[in-house]
Amino acid sequence: MKSLVSFFCCCAFLSYATISTAQLPDGSIAPDWTATDINGIEHNLYSYLDSGYAVIMDMSATWCGPCWNYHTAGVLEDLHATHGPDGTNTVRVFMIESDDSTTDDDLHGTGSNTWGDWTDGVDYGIIDNGGSIFNTYECTYYPTIFTICPNRILDQTGQASFESHSNYIQSMSCAPASLPLDAGILSYTGSTNSCPGVPTPLSVRIINNGLEPLTSCTFQASTLFGTDLLTYEWTGNLDTYEIIDVELGDASFATTSFFFVDIISEDGYEGNNSVSTTMNLSSQTATSLVRVQFSSDGTPADNRWAISDGSGAEVAGIGFGEMTDSNSDYTWWVNLPTTGCYKFDLYDQTGNGGAIACDISTFNEALENINTIFTANNSGFWSNLNKGFLVNEINLSIAEGTVAVPTLSIQPNPNHGSVNVQGWADGTTEILIYHTTGGLVKHISLKGIRSNATIDVSDLAPGVYLLSAQSPQGIESIRMIKK
Repeated sequence: MKSLVSFFCCCAFLSYATISTAQLPDGSIAPDWTATDINGIEHNLYSYLDSGYAVIMDMSATWCGPCWNYHTAGVLEDLHATHGPDGTNTVRVFMIESDDSTTDDDLHGTGSNTWGDWTDGVDYGIIDNGGSIFNTYECTYYPTIFTICPNRILDQTGQASFESHSNYIQSMSCAPASLPLDAGILSYTGSTNSCPGVPTPLSVRIINNGLEPLTSCTFQASTLFGTDLLTYEWTGNLDTYEIIDVELGDASFATTSFFFVDIISEDGYEGNNSVSTTMNLSSQTATSLVRVQFSSDGTPADNRWAISDGSGAEVAGIGFGEMTDSNSDYTWWVNLPTTGCYKFDLYDQTGNGGAIACDISTFNEALENINTIFTANNSGFWSNLNKGFLVNEINLSIAEGTVAVPTLSIQPNPNHGSVNVQGWADGTTEILIYHTTGGLVKHISLKGIRSNATIDVSDLAPGVYLLSAQSPQGIESIRMIKK
């Protein structure tokens, strides 16, 4: 029994540690699967859904203590008896043993990695070797219990009571299509970060839960206190259970606001006609030149950052794995292309945060720090930190001949492989060249009392760079273009 205790602890830990980044999220379309149960009967998920059944999937492992506790509580057996083929005939229940390393003996309670006989007294379908289904649904812990409604939308209903499961599968949100006209909003899909007065795109995901094709509906967005944001007339052609994202248009917010999007046109069922969320507005202002600094911990590949514009498009950033040096400092300079609202996101793919430090600051053309937009010094658990900011000034133009500081110049600009730097200070000067969407790409130390030097940049890819001359007298910077 010692090994079972270890398995139990492992199972419980996985449930806690990965819950924020696990399985397909609620509201996802359930992937189809076909599998044969231990009695030789083949089952296809979509065939059941298309027949109007809801499907409950219990993905467990024979060695998992919490799985066994819920299994022996009899909730799924009661659901099968009440709502299965011999009851209301509206539900199909399946246990899917999802650890392919377990054996048939384990399933029947005679193996070494099991809590007992999982088949004893069970009338619903049991599918062994269901690891591929477990992986398709992106599960990472046991048990994971989904309820999939006839419209193919899934929800992780978990180890709920008989009453909770029963109420959910009998609700209008999970019932098979029965009304001629029933448009439903599944989720809000637009931006939730903006800046005061900046037009921000709103959008929703809708489904046709009606029996007839959905050809039109009217949406209205409004704040908690009744201020109308926009009205949009949608037209199209959605068959039963078909899903589409609808772009509603732009809305402007004066302050951070809780708001609703509602279907206000005629509809057979109003219970799925509304969704709400919060639009978060930033008070941070910036120029187009920003610097991202990051101090890594022992697992630098777990982190990435991104800057997105008002439409949600990523305009700068790095991917997971691009930082490779542990306990090291990284710096990136980014020149954002336009004024407007942006968002900075910092990610940790394991969700453990780590002992990192990060800041994003904005600079004027003299490379003076005029505002720190975001700072983080965190050793807690998180997977995403973010901050919005408004760029209200473009500086460091990339036009030929434009310089950041009059005393520093480079010729030619653009260049084809070498550049003459003039005007840097006497003494030791560090020439640092940054890619505007990446990190430091070249570092050269210049010594002496000369005021110019020729630098080989033939190894740099064509693009736009920031050349910074740093000396005890200060920092001077200029935009450099490599052809």
